[in-house]
Amino acid sequence: MKKLLLINAIVWAALILVAAFLFKDVPNYNYFFIGMVFAAGLMNSLIYTYSRPKRKSKCSY
Repeated sequence: MKKLLLINAIVWAALILVAAFLFKDVPNYNYFFIGMVFAAGLMNSLIYTYSRPKRKSKCSY
């Protein structure tokens, strides 16, 4: 799980750096950058949440 999170974070960091270089002259670059950072954080949190082993419920329904 940690390996997957690390690889995903490195890929997103590279993507953000490349996008920063390519789209620096675009007028709405600030919104694009914020969206990319938000997407990276969301993706890492979803991978972490869904890759954890499931816990059994304390209820016996």
